[in-house]
Amino acid sequence: MAPRARRWRRPLSALLLLCALLTRLQVALQIAPPCTRERHYEHLGRCCHKCEPGKYMSSKCTTTSDSVCLPCGSDEYLDSWNEEDKCLLHKVCDTGKALVAVDPGNSTTPRRCACTAGYHWSQDCECCRRNTECAPGLGAQHPLQPNKDTVCKPCLAGYFSDAFSSTDKCRPWTNCTFLGKTVEHHGTEKSDVVCSSSLPARKPPNEPHVYLPGLIILLLFASVALVAAIIFGVCYRKKGKALTANLWHWINEACGRLSGDKAS
Repeated sequence: MAPRARRWRRPLSALLLLCALLTRLQVALQIAPPCTRERHYEHLGRCCHKCEPGKYMSSKCTTTSDSVCLPCGSDEYLDSWNEEDKCLLHKVCDTGKALVAVDPGNSTTPRRCACTAGYHWSQDCECCRRNTECAPGLGAQHPLQPNKDTVCKPCLAGYFSDAFSSTDKCRPWTNCTFLGKTVEHHGTEKSDVVCSSSLPARKPPNEPHVYLPGLIILLLFASVALVAAIIFGVCYRKKGKALTANLWHWINEACGRLSGDKAS
C-alpha cells in the first residue's frame, strides 16, 4: 500500500503547484494595466507609459522605473501621447506675409494662422494671395467666405457695379419714380440710372427791372428839390415885395438909359 500512496502524492503535489502558479499569473494579469498603443510602448521586455500631451519624454523606462516626462517650454507644444524627445515649435504667423493668429495655441494645441482680410490661402504657393477684384458689371458673391478667394457674378437686370472691388456686391438702380423724378438715361450692368429733375420750376411773372442804386439817387434828388422849394417859398414870403420893387426899379432904369441913348 505504501508504494501506491507515494505514486498518488507526486501527481497531486504537481497539480497543486500548477494551480498556485496559475492563480498568481491571473492576479498579475488583473493588476497590470493593458499595454495599448495609444498610451503605452514596449521597452526592455516591459510595457511602459508614453508621455501625455504637453510633455516630452526626457528618458525611456528601465527595468526598474517608468518613463520620465517633462513639460514643454514656452512657444512649444505636443498634442498627443508620445515618445518624442522634444516638443514641437508653434507656427509663426508672419504679418509681413498677410498672416494673423486666429488661435494662439498652448502646450497641448498648436497655434493656428489665417490670412488677413482681403487675402486667401493658396495651395499652389502655400501662401496668402490677395483676393480677386470683380470688374465693373460684376459683383462679389455674398456672404463672403473667410480665407477663400472672391467669387464674382454678373449683375442681374436692375443692378449695376461701376468699380473694381473684391467685397462690393451689385447695387440696385436708383428708383426715379420713388424720388418723384423721371428717367433721363436708362441704367446698365455698369452704370446707374440717371434721373431728370422733377416738375419744371414755375417762372415768376415778368416784372420791370428795378435798379436799387438809381432808385436811391432819384429819391435823394427829389428830397433835395423839396427842401429847396420849401426854403425858397419861405424866403419869398418875407422878401417877395422888396424883390419885386427892386426888380421894377431896375427895369425902369434900363429903359431910361435906352431912351436917352436914342435921343442923343
